[in-house]
Amino acid sequence: MELVFFYINQTSSKFIEKKGFNFSANYNFYVEIKDGKYILKQKICNPRLPEGFFDEQKCITNITAIVGENGTGKTTLLTKLSNFCGSVKDQTHDSEYDVFFMEEYEKDKNISIYLDESELVCYHNIDNFQNETEVRVCYLKQGSIELMDIIKNNKAFENISKICISNSMYALEDGISANGGISKISLNINSLMTLKSIFYKQICKTEKSFAGGYYEIQDIVCNEKTVKEFQEILDALYLQYVTENRIDSIFVKNFCQTLKVKFHTVKKYIKKRYSGLQKEEEYKSNLKKYDDVIVNGLFSEFDFNFSKTDIFFVIYINLLYELIAYSNIEKYDSEQKINSKKELKEYIIKIVNELQNKEDGHAKRFQEAMREIQEYEDVLNKCSMYACSLPISDMAYISYKEVKYGSKEYEQFLTLIKKSVFEMKHSFVLKYIDIGGLDLASGERALLNFFSWMHLIPHFNYLTNNVNEELHDNVLLLIDEIDLYCHPLWQQKLLSYLIQEIKNQYSNKKVQIIFTTHSPIVLSDIPRSNVIFLKRENDQCSIDEESRHGETFGANIYKLFNDAFFLGAKGQIGEFAKKKIQTIIDKIKSDKRNSEMGSDLSKDEIHLLEQLIALIGERIIQAKLYEMLYKCKYNSLGVREKKIKIYEEKIKQLQKGEDI
Repeated sequence: MELVFFYINQTSSKFIEKKGFNFSANYNFYVEIKDGKYILKQKICNPRLPEGFFDEQKCITNITAIVGENGTGKTTLLTKLSNFCGSVKDQTHDSEYDVFFMEEYEKDKNISIYLDESELVCYHNIDNFQNETEVRVCYLKQGSIELMDIIKNNKAFENISKICISNSMYALEDGISANGGISKISLNINSLMTLKSIFYKQICKTEKSFAGGYYEIQDIVCNEKTVKEFQEILDALYLQYVTENRIDSIFVKNFCQTLKVKFHTVKKYIKKRYSGLQKEEEYKSNLKKYDDVIVNGLFSEFDFNFSKTDIFFVIYINLLYELIAYSNIEKYDSEQKINSKKELKEYIIKIVNELQNKEDGHAKRFQEAMREIQEYEDVLNKCSMYACSLPISDMAYISYKEVKYGSKEYEQFLTLIKKSVFEMKHSFVLKYIDIGGLDLASGERALLNFFSWMHLIPHFNYLTNNVNEELHDNVLLLIDEIDLYCHPLWQQKLLSYLIQEIKNQYSNKKVQIIFTTHSPIVLSDIPRSNVIFLKRENDQCSIDEESRHGETFGANIYKLFNDAFFLGAKGQIGEFAKKKIQTIIDKIKSDKRNSEMGSDLSKDEIHLLEQLIALIGERIIQAKLYEMLYKCKYNSLGVREKKIKIYEEKIKQLQKGEDI
């Protein structure tokens, strides 16, 4: 199911008002307003893109680029598309609210046309609507049987999952909209915080909270986990998917690196929670128990240097502390001392068995935690250990296991991460694990964000109980500033990589892509018929006619700069350089005007101007400025002598390597 036309009556800011956007090269719809009626019309156009142009397997139905200067409404348009959910006019309010609801209705008025299989269907919620096309029309009216059938049975636009992705910190969209299945999800640097909380609440099981108790520790760990730690898990999931399926991904060749695995102490998160807070009692309720029972109690005779050679010592201590918080263990075994990791594990098993004998429901969870830790230990113990003698907190050192890319342990470790996320209801290891080693440049990180996020979405029902279904059959992928942070070389490959990734990850879906870009390199992969050119006119968004622009597909980058990105007469150089060149010209012209008998420019001034001219990369401009300067420099000479001097200067520049 493909969106081919979308009409916006009014955005909240009124920046986009009464505008229709065509997203298909093979159809051209528009809306004409006459005597208060919204009349849908169509211009007949010959199909300009063959079927399967972007993807012969037809997983990707269409790709559209939106371009324009900053402030032309690109992001606003994407936001409106992502929020479309078949709005209807509210008719059940009290009459005193008529004005308010009419204003809201003006913003909600919309017309959308979809290509569903081979049929064009128009959905609208406008009272005064007239159709002068041959498309089938569906009027979305409050309480209508047709609308209820669409919602109830996930038909039409209800069978589309909208995915909004951006690497920008200023992305407008945030959050998740789900009603059993995923209707909309926005992934950006900010919304990851929300997803992080959902994920860790699921694996930590933060269902209760009371001071000093087991569930408070779960809340603390969940809240103090960082987005970076969450992204590390997403990266590992994506790398596991690529490795297991032997996918020829860009990341296999460029980004797969040796991983550095370690574990954080529960004490670190507790300290972080109360850092800078004047809550002495709360502080004591958790940290004092940790110090009294662990450091000064059970482990008072233990050699903590052992933790430098075994990263799993830390996570077993974490498990013991959670058991202490749950079982209130400080009231017994005060004489017990632990002197080895073996004794530590035996002590944990002893407590868990006691819970099991009491038929405590939590015993099973602690048993599963022990099994999960052991699985990771079996794999990572085969990897090299790197330790540092500098302690970062009690019983924790900057030590890690190095999991080398390409090794058997690499694949086994990533498989365990997948198992912890997708197969285990609650994961103890993922609460404390730190997966380092993926140190990427900003452009590489931006791409890995895109692909790891897209890999997460089809499995989102594993992360939260609020979603019990997979993505809908159709996916509308909205990407804001697709080229953000990417080097031109990466921009050149970006669309090709994106198409391949989607075909790999969403092979059983129908995916339509709409993206914004400032990159002429990215735009050169899109035919002009699939480009929406926006501009700003009278402080509103305006659509520039396609016919005013040259072909973009496979076009020269400089031509695209001047055309599609509206530089035009503004040229292809920066404003600072332009002003600098104009200063040189003004200086030379001023001297020429005021010095008929010779140059007023001193030798130092001439030398400075020569230095500035030498910096100019455009050789035609550079040669012209040299000529102007030398004419002024030798202005007092006769015509023949002047020409000789100018040619001598040119020869000097050529000998220096300057092409003038």
